Amino acid sequence: MSGSPERPTSRNVFFATVSAASAGLLLLLSVLISNVLGQEAWGQFSFALALSMIGEALMDFGIHQVTIRSIARERGQAAALFRNSLALKALPGAAMFVALSALAFWLRPQTDMRIVCVLMLASAVFRSYLLTVRGVLQGLERFADDSFVVVTDRLAVLVFGAGAIWLHGGLVGLAAAFLTARVVTMAGALWIVRRHVGAPRLAFDTGVWKDLQRRAMSLGAFLIVLNLYSYIDTLILGALTTDLETGLYNSAYKTYEGLTYATAILSAVITPRLSHLWSADRPAHGRLVRHSLAVSISLALVLAAAAWWLGPVVLRIFGPTAVSAADALRILAIGLPFVFAIWILHAVAISVFEERWLFRTTVIGSIVNIALNFQWIPHYGRNGAAAATVAGELVSLVVLLWALRRAIWPAGVRT
Repeated sequence: MSGSPERPTSRNVFFATVSAASAGLLLLLSVLISNVLGQEAWGQFSFALALSMIGEALMDFGIHQVTIRSIARERGQAAALFRNSLALKALPGAAMFVALSALAFWLRPQTDMRIVCVLMLASAVFRSYLLTVRGVLQGLERFADDSFVVVTDRLAVLVFGAGAIWLHGGLVGLAAAFLTARVVTMAGALWIVRRHVGAPRLAFDTGVWKDLQRRAMSLGAFLIVLNLYSYIDTLILGALTTDLETGLYNSAYKTYEGLTYATAILSAVITPRLSHLWSADRPAHGRLVRHSLAVSISLALVLAAAAWWLGPVVLRIFGPTAVSAADALRILAIGLPFVFAIWILHAVAISVFEERWLFRTTVIGSIVNIALNFQWIPHYGRNGAAAATVAGELVSLVVLLWALRRAIWPAGVRT
């Protein structure tokens, strides 16, 4: 086995790259929405999308990542984990849908926005189940199948979404298109995963449920706070400013978010590899961690420089008014090295069973981010939201580096 990792890793990198690159399809849809429906409508849809992403994390509660790690260590568990995960998610999924729908009704008095939020939350339920399928495929290191599922999902969202816009369905039609696309993609994903774990069906093994919940508790709490951290600025902007300001910020944020997919490629590939090396070869684990950090930070610096200089040009794809969000994009670009390193450290923490530090770190970063959002958004609008995001990322990185210092620099390699 010691001589075989390089080939599969190269193959996995290729398919992970394809998966990450397919995010361009969603970016294309974002561009289409902002250009055809306008920045104000884009701001409204961004609010509903942010709410659905938070809801997805509440439903999954870390089961996706725990599934990857568990299957990577013992592949024979794949079928049981998959079937029990399908059943285990049902109750939190229903609770999430009801609770966040009520929140949407409270925050948004407009009837059409309430409908949009409900439809997007329903699509989040199916996307969460899609993550369950992807957790099995990634744990088995079936990155070709995983890539096919990701690309198909995003292509379906683009095609159905563009169709809704072309048919003048407005935001409600667009949200319905998201839901339809996710239902179709989920059906296809279940067909693909059955080749590896058999027919999909619900399983009610309480022992497996308790074990999954126990393992996912810290990681799930972390992912919920992480999603809150990632999307709370959009919700606060939507509450404290205008839909136009929210739309402009999200034009900048989607560009910045697209750049972060570069490190998602590396993180997706090394997560199962690090999980294996931690139990099989600790020195190799440390070498892979340090090498991954060096590569990701170097890449981030290059992309940050490009975003700083080319930001105004790139933002034009969201429409002529989006250029006014260039300063927000430049502020966000400063945080790219922090984000790239954090992505790698997330994979490290999962591999060494330090999920509790992911939660603690993200809570600290979120407190900083939220506090600064409430302080800076009323005065600086979208630029204040961008600066608060970067400040939270820097604090998170410092705390996480300290918490994982022994895994990054084991005894004997410190200089």
